[in-house]
Amino acid sequence: MADNIKTLFRLYGQYAKMDLLWLLRDTRYFLLQLVSDAVTGICTVTGVFLLSVSFGDFSGMSREEVLFMMGYSVFLDGIYTVFFVGNNTSMVSRIIGRGQLDHIMIQPVPLWTQLLAQGFAPFSGSPLLLLGTGLSWYGAVKAGVEVSPGWVMLFLFYGACSCLIMLSFLYLLSCTAFYSPAAAEEIAGTGRDLFSSLKTYPLGNMNKTVRGLFLTVLPIGLSSWLPSLILLKTGEKGGIYIPAAAALLFAVTLLFFKKGLKHYALCGSPRYTGFGHR
Repeated sequence: MADNIKTLFRLYGQYAKMDLLWLLRDTRYFLLQLVSDAVTGICTVTGVFLLSVSFGDFSGMSREEVLFMMGYSVFLDGIYTVFFVGNNTSMVSRIIGRGQLDHIMIQPVPLWTQLLAQGFAPFSGSPLLLLGTGLSWYGAVKAGVEVSPGWVMLFLFYGACSCLIMLSFLYLLSCTAFYSPAAAEEIAGTGRDLFSSLKTYPLGNMNKTVRGLFLTVLPIGLSSWLPSLILLKTGEKGGIYIPAAAALLFAVTLLFFKKGLKHYALCGSPRYTGFGHR
């Protein structure tokens, strides 16, 4: 295990170097992407924030609290972009559905190490992370939160849990690509769109049944709303639920992913033919 951890950090260094080389090779295109990512991040949260400005106490949250939740949402997207967006690591259904999993499995490095490292892009993925960090800090201050070192550690902890929940959900959906590669190739993208479009909405005044659905079967409320509520309001119930849900969902995903790998080992990928790939 220690050797695998060392390998993981060596791979992080290599992928970070490649990301930096992209910046040095084509700075203009690189900066255009950084700006477009920042604009996209702002646009995804603007709509809900404008609703909170227009309607005041929006879904049980003040404008300042909604602003913090927007920042937390962008921060979550920043973690996701920095560590998992490259090489379709988070959209693993594409790797499985296109038969590209073979390319990873023949390498003399454990599968989990490669999946953790291949998406690392600290330079091209940094705008959303920096924007989310700044917006979260500003929202927390405006909402009257005492930003202490302990609170910052809790913020980072919940950010990691939220990212694990979102990633586990996408991998769980992607397990269907083991059995139906052509039909389920893009299913992870569909799951990602669910989080992108819904995670910024407060659930406070929503119907209890629907809110329960978004906190269990479709854990979208665990990605931004509930963590933000707990971080904003000391003593809010549900603090232990988020890491517990992240651990449970990760365990279930790992179980189904291993079963999918066994099926893949027996059947392979039908996307390869005598004429070549696909």
